[in-house]
Amino acid sequence: MTVAMADWGKRLSDTLRAALAAGDLATAARLVEDGDGMARSLAKEYTLMYRGLGITLRVMQPLLLALALRTAKEEALCAHLRDFAQDIDALAQAAWGTTPGPVQAGPGVVPASAAFEASLSAAEAGFEPAHRANAAAVLAAILAGDAAGAQALVEHKVAVLYLPLHDRLVRWMADSMAFALRHGGEEGLLRFQMDSAQGQRAGFDKWEDLSAAEFAQASAFLLKMHMGNLTVSEDAQRYTLSQSLCGSGGRLRVMGAYAGPQALPFVETAGPLTFGLPRLPVYCSHCPIWNGTATLAWYGRVHWLFEQPARADGSCTAHIYKRAADSPAALVDVLRLSAPTHAA
Repeated sequence: MTVAMADWGKRLSDTLRAALAAGDLATAARLVEDGDGMARSLAKEYTLMYRGLGITLRVMQPLLLALALRTAKEEALCAHLRDFAQDIDALAQAAWGTTPGPVQAGPGVVPASAAFEASLSAAEAGFEPAHRANAAAVLAAILAGDAAGAQALVEHKVAVLYLPLHDRLVRWMADSMAFALRHGGEEGLLRFQMDSAQGQRAGFDKWEDLSAAEFAQASAFLLKMHMGNLTVSEDAQRYTLSQSLCGSGGRLRVMGAYAGPQALPFVETAGPLTFGLPRLPVYCSHCPIWNGTATLAWYGRVHWLFEQPARADGSCTAHIYKRAADSPAALVDVLRLSAPTHAA
């Protein structure tokens, strides 16, 4: 199914809600079963994002362990891992009744790492069955002519079965980047971001094989799964992905994650970590590295070039150039490293 660019930023759940509100139950039933040309079905709408976040967490965890061992911060890492395990257990229990298996008790990074993995895996085990059951219930309500009931089930899918878990995984990523910055300095954070990108390179390699149009649509799908607000436009040189709210880093910022006693830090030195800006939220520092510095080193081009990134209102704009040669040199050059930065 070909999807018009005007619809690249629309989520399946939102299109389904619009059909239900209009009383178009036939279209609503089709959307549940067959998707919208981007999401394969209602049951699978958020599966790729949730799996992808799990992969990222598992890439980051051993990098944090290596940093903690180098800097004698094992106790701080244990707290970071156990806090996540406790929180994700509670969220999974609230969403679908999943509880983790028994985990070795006691102090130290090995039991804490085991608790982290057990809780992450348990939450993942319940995700797809819960979303399949929800989609089946939505379809049953539609077939029974109960548009209001179907609407309520779609709301439950987003508000209970997805967004709280998504947000906790994103916050763990942000806290992990903050850990790297606090205990490794900006050089440690740069190393952490480059190694995190390297650990996920297989996914970037697949993107590199896409045409510019295919990559722009894939990027739009990824970004909208963070539950922000996205529009996509095109001109002769590039595709522009405009987020009036970035659903990960932008939403962290507008929801107060950079204020208060548990505040996330900012990167305070202009360079690759900040797009050359004098200051950038720590979570947002992965975008210039993963989608810029790393891809520049691997493929000779930047995947996403940002315009006024990480704005205080949570908005952000990224460009995908159809030809690498058209990418503004000044924006590309600030992302180059003078030497590779990787962990041993």
